[in-house]
Amino acid sequence: MNPARLIGNPVMFVVELSFFVVLLMAIVPGAFPHLAHQSSRMFYADVAAILLITVWFSTVSDSFAEARSRVTTASLKKLEKEGIAKRIKEDEGSGRTIESVKSSELRKGDVILIEKGDQVPIDAEVTEGIAKVDESLLTGESAGVKKSKGDTVIGGSTVISDSIDAIVNVNPDETYISKLVKMVESSERPKTPNELALSILLIGLTGVFTIILISLIAFSLLLNLGADLSVLIALYVCLLPTTIGALLPAIGISGITRMSKNNIIAKSGKAIETAGDADTILLDKTGTITVGNRLAYEFIPLGTHTERELAEAAFLSSWNDDTPEGKSILELAYKKKFVPREYDALREGVQEEFSAVTRKSGITLTDADDFTLLKGGRDILQRHRFRRKFELQTPMTQETTIQKGAPESIKESAKICPDGYDDVVTRITSEGGTPISVSMDGDILGIIYFKDVIKRGIKEKILGLKTMGIRPVMITGDHPLTAKNIAGEVGIEDYVAQAKPETKYQKVKDEQAENRIVAMIGDGTNDAPALAAADVGLAMASGTLAAKDAANMVDLESNPSKIIDVVMLGKQLLMTRGTITTFSITNDVAKYFAIVPIMFASIPALGALNILGLSPHIAVLSALIFNAAVIPALIPLALRGTTFKPQSTLKLFLKNLVIYGGGGVLLPFAGIKLIAIVLVFLGGVI
Repeated sequence: MNPARLIGNPVMFVVELSFFVVLLMAIVPGAFPHLAHQSSRMFYADVAAILLITVWFSTVSDSFAEARSRVTTASLKKLEKEGIAKRIKEDEGSGRTIESVKSSELRKGDVILIEKGDQVPIDAEVTEGIAKVDESLLTGESAGVKKSKGDTVIGGSTVISDSIDAIVNVNPDETYISKLVKMVESSERPKTPNELALSILLIGLTGVFTIILISLIAFSLLLNLGADLSVLIALYVCLLPTTIGALLPAIGISGITRMSKNNIIAKSGKAIETAGDADTILLDKTGTITVGNRLAYEFIPLGTHTERELAEAAFLSSWNDDTPEGKSILELAYKKKFVPREYDALREGVQEEFSAVTRKSGITLTDADDFTLLKGGRDILQRHRFRRKFELQTPMTQETTIQKGAPESIKESAKICPDGYDDVVTRITSEGGTPISVSMDGDILGIIYFKDVIKRGIKEKILGLKTMGIRPVMITGDHPLTAKNIAGEVGIEDYVAQAKPETKYQKVKDEQAENRIVAMIGDGTNDAPALAAADVGLAMASGTLAAKDAANMVDLESNPSKIIDVVMLGKQLLMTRGTITTFSITNDVAKYFAIVPIMFASIPALGALNILGLSPHIAVLSALIFNAAVIPALIPLALRGTTFKPQSTLKLFLKNLVIYGGGGVLLPFAGIKLIAIVLVFLGGVI
């Protein structure tokens, strides 16, 4: 409500200035000789209250936007939460020692130890060791990343294998997360072309009606026409675009309500309305177009081996693998009914954990007599209890070693490499998939094809976007080959691969620089800056807290295809705003021609235009009542919205002009006359 802030919105700034003037007239009418009257103080107070409420209605939505920005920043800062770091000290006397310190105490140049399961306390550069690091929270890439000497590890990521030494290369206030926070804090959602056009229209109307008011006051004083200032103020209040300002929040609220029915939480109706103007939609791949993790898709046996041999060996080597990839191997094997007889030996097996150095894992099996899968759990394998007892003809005395891992690592340690091995690896890689090889006692059995799983129905929804003239762009942190294949599979021509958070953020800004309205869909912390900068941000409920806070909409069903519903509702809200704007403009013009002739009825030339035949006081009172009654009368239309049917802009314009424009012209004459008749009947003559 601060005038210094409202100066950015000229219409509301003028309205608030009018409030102060009218309020002063109500308090000290003597300060306006020949223009204000002591007997009209209550009337001035009522007018001032209406103006103040109008300003409040028009600015409350901006408060939501500011609150959203503050919450987003707070959520990102949670990733910088203080933890315990293992700082390394090298002394000639005592040698290498490890001390536990708070992460906030680390400074550039400190050397730290990060072991398996530890969260990286601060951005650092690896100086010794090789480990696999999960950076999905920050980059959106589900696969672990191998880190060795010279590579950078980002604060907030997690080491999932081995251990490394690293040297801190930033101070606490210079971290990667700090940069994301600064991006969000500096983000400003630009006004859409429709918003700019409406702002210009409202400024023009306010300016025109202000000039009319000043001119009428001047002519009344100079020509001694005897116009009552209270009547002029009433005219001014009726002519100002208060109807639009009061109903726009109702339109926004209706959008939020209708969104909630589709399990989409919208933080502002303005964002939904903006979606109707969207030209470009940026879709994050992981968790948005795909389900999130690479899953086992196919068992590809090689040489003389069968699919069953490969699947059963993969099953055994993955039994103790708790990663999504390992669980998906068990799921695929069970689905194909390839549950191995040898799983009874798992209890006595010796597990070889995955190492970023060897890039493989496995199990060594020995003799066992019985094994029972556990009850409980969420995946399909754990929901079934198996128990298979059998008697071996020959006791299992020989150890069997099964390994799975990167094709290069398995090939190096294999005794037998079948023909076509490299060709299958190349084919899977070229298709954007991930090959994992499986060997038994040095004999390569085949390759498991891992691929991203496309969400159901997303291809059809993307086609629908393109049909509506909206350009979809996939943006991902994945390898270019993976990005190319996923984009081609769902029908997207434009994509950006190996994208970092700053890349996504800059892509939004580049699109906006070309006067495009950008909608961003994402689910990761890495998407937060872009979601905050985009005109429309839709986050998945399954995503990170930072992404949900940065976006102005959250889909509770985590279905990116919902963006179609958002766009359609946005277009409906635009139509609703257009119809109400059309009605409001024509309504104000009609009220002008209904009231002005009555005000100057003493002038024969203008008196002839007093087609309603009303006295000045009755006309003013009727006009004020009508002006107030129009707002609640139009609220149902604002809440329900006009029916949206895809058709040309010209047809929509003509429809609005005839129905709502024509109604806006005729309704004030009929409404003011009817109210005047009722007032006279009730004896309400002032």
